[in-house]
Amino acid sequence: MEGTAGWIVILGLGLVIAIPLLRWVSRLAARYTLMRQAAALTEEHLTPLLRRRAQLVTPDPYGKPRFERWEQEIDYFINQHIAPSLTAAERKALARSHDRVARTIWDRVEAVFEAQPMDETFSDDMTPAQYEAFCATQLRLAGWSAHVTMQSRDQGVDVIAEKDRKRIVLQCKLYARPVGNKSVQEAAAARAHEDADFAVVVSNNRFTPAAEQLAATNGVLLVHHRDLARLEQILSERG
Repeated sequence: MEGTAGWIVILGLGLVIAIPLLRWVSRLAARYTLMRQAAALTEEHLTPLLRRRAQLVTPDPYGKPRFERWEQEIDYFINQHIAPSLTAAERKALARSHDRVARTIWDRVEAVFEAQPMDETFSDDMTPAQYEAFCATQLRLAGWSAHVTMQSRDQGVDVIAEKDRKRIVLQCKLYARPVGNKSVQEAAAARAHEDADFAVVVSNNRFTPAAEQLAATNGVLLVHHRDLARLEQILSERG
């Protein structure tokens, strides 16, 4: 009996140690899978994440970049594009490691963003005509044949570009506020008028939710001017 009691005590102690250990291992495995999933989805959506980073991080009146809207966008990305793909255990890991996931996304996007060529010739003090010329130049540097249209005959087109039998029309909007529906409508009309393959609205600023919705239903691409260097890749990803 004494031997049996001793084994029962040992078994009990073993369970006391093993159960928390198994829970810890399970949590560690869920967090590992979560981080891998977050990294994979960040890579999958890297192009739009870079675009949103460029659109949402703007300087304050003193020239210091403001990251609040970009931080909110990362939270939105986590909640809408990462969380739905997770198991119950991984969602619990996300609740415990949300800041770590956000930092992983932030660091990856920042690394690629900083590695991109800087817009050395861009300035918020440009005139609209100078901004159109700037956008055309960025496209030419990326291998496109691009030119600014005559303003008196543009039919809603600021820049026309061609490459590898692709013809695109661009609306170039240098705005101090988010770009709205009108630019999307003009770009869609210009695509038909110029018999172009793609219509693009490019801006230094972000786009209103209404403009994003209208662009999605009309097949108009909304980009930041930093995207112009990768425009061919972006168009290919759209199919």
